[in-house]
Amino acid sequence: YLSDKIKILIDGVAINNEVLGSSHFHMDFPMQLVERIEVLRGPNSTLYGAGAFYGTVNIITKLGSNKKENQLFAGAGSYQYRTVGTNINTASGDWKLFADGYYKQNNKSLPVKGKDQGTEEEMKDFSVGFKAINGGFELLTRLKQSTYGNFYSFEGETNPIPEKEQGHYNSYFFSQLSYKTALDDYKLETKASFSYRVSDIKANVKSVLEEKNIFALVGIPMNDGFFTHEKLGEENFEAEAILTLPRIKSNDILIGAGVRQVNIIEDEYYSSIENAITANRDAILIHPNYNSFRFRESKESAFWANPTTTLLPENMDRTIGYGYIQDLISVTDNVDLVLGVRADDYSDYGVQLSKRAGLVYRATDDMIFKLLYGSAFRAPTLIEAYQNGHINSRAGDSTIVPEETDTYEAVAIYMPNLNHKLSLNLFYSKLKNVIDLEEFPNTDPGYQNFKERYSKGVEFEYFFKTAMEHNFYFNATYLDTQYTIPPEEGEIPLNQSMPDISKVMLKAMYVYRPTGALSFGTTWRYFSETTKTELSWVSNDATCDSAHIFDETVTYRFSPSSELRLSVKNLFNREVTLPSYYYSTDGGIVREGRNYFLSYIYNF
Repeated sequence: YLSDKIKILIDGVAINNEVLGSSHFHMDFPMQLVERIEVLRGPNSTLYGAGAFYGTVNIITKLGSNKKENQLFAGAGSYQYRTVGTNINTASGDWKLFADGYYKQNNKSLPVKGKDQGTEEEMKDFSVGFKAINGGFELLTRLKQSTYGNFYSFEGETNPIPEKEQGHYNSYFFSQLSYKTALDDYKLETKASFSYRVSDIKANVKSVLEEKNIFALVGIPMNDGFFTHEKLGEENFEAEAILTLPRIKSNDILIGAGVRQVNIIEDEYYSSIENAITANRDAILIHPNYNSFRFRESKESAFWANPTTTLLPENMDRTIGYGYIQDLISVTDNVDLVLGVRADDYSDYGVQLSKRAGLVYRATDDMIFKLLYGSAFRAPTLIEAYQNGHINSRAGDSTIVPEETDTYEAVAIYMPNLNHKLSLNLFYSKLKNVIDLEEFPNTDPGYQNFKERYSKGVEFEYFFKTAMEHNFYFNATYLDTQYTIPPEEGEIPLNQSMPDISKVMLKAMYVYRPTGALSFGTTWRYFSETTKTELSWVSNDATCDSAHIFDETVTYRFSPSSELRLSVKNLFNREVTLPSYYYSTDGGIVREGRNYFLSYIYNF
């Protein structure tokens, strides 16, 4: 497992996952419920703490923005996709009440090259949210659950035991109480929150025949195949206070402090292979073919040293205390300076500092320049640091330390009028103690720190908008990252430009509204050919070809209260590929071709 290395927030509430560091399953909210998505690029640990490493994404729902809207929506699309949802709001005395919810599902399966069986990517997903406001008091709560099939196709394989249940279940619940008050010219916000997450994964790893032959070598009957089942539950309790001081000369100062307690409350692990070995340990050890047994101790030392039915050691909790201060200084009418620092104290890693500085210069009414610096860190997840040794899984390494980044940006923004806006962003990042995989097959730990890596790039954006008919956006990004490929046994680390990514990415969006009722939206995306790995053992074509992808959306408004929308993704049915797992497939894994989605929205 590797963390997302970005911070996900829903309506300003952080999605916590100290076990895996992954929260991407919250990124699939239907857009009918979303008011806007705020993307803060670069390090943001001074405000959001660990995990705001490469960026922060805040999904603001209509519920979260207190939008007084009542709507029903329904939709259908490719892969038997179906969805339905609603936003509602009401008031009762001094209380303002908001609620939303949706359900969606599909039976998605894509062809796999050379296989009769397709992928198993079926999905069921739902969420319900509620918000209550009374003066400065606010209660925000949400439950989200999803079940997805396992993506065997990224290994170039299909389900090896198709008759056996498999899939990935995620459930996340959070509730936050907050209160805002003013004391003279001081503004105080206090928050108390609770979250509970469950991850339940059933995976089929190898076929019955493969495992039967392996165990037959040591005289053990094995008719189950290789499958695993892991379940982890995590709860977080957090309290935070934020104080905004009255302006002191030209300084706007914000001070915050808080504490978060992380508890592991469910931890179960089952492996059919480990169960068979444990039940027949003595017979396997004395068998004359033991030294040829695929799962012998010299090959799986982490498991043999401590056979267990959990992923983590007992009493694996974590406490995090933090404090931060930010000062926005109006140096002159045209120059602003922002300074910030934050300290996070981890019960298992000690104090980590994050820093921020930014200078904004409004040269003219049309031109703005920015110089930005930010540092961030990410503590190892509990899996990366402490996971028990299991067959076909990476053991944690308690000696790894938090990874850090220092990022520098220079930004120029030109806005000659309300119709045009251009921006240019140059950035450079230095990463230290980067957490990555450890690829030595005969060692227990599965993770390690790399000393340094570097990343640099440039981004250009252009916006054009008229009052009614035309809306155009263009983005061009170039990225070059120095990467160290984790060495295998007997090899040295290999430094190269990061493999498996597109260095050049372009995107253009154009919306044309010939009338107030009808609009056409066209999106074009370009990804350059992915950088080739320099690993000597890779014999397949490890690159993915460049891709031009067009999407089209047509919206018709029958009335102010109802609209119909048709979206076609990959309009020209171009072949789109993603890098395959350990380069198992020539040219990468083929993903979706042309697909569509039709939706209807009714406001009341």
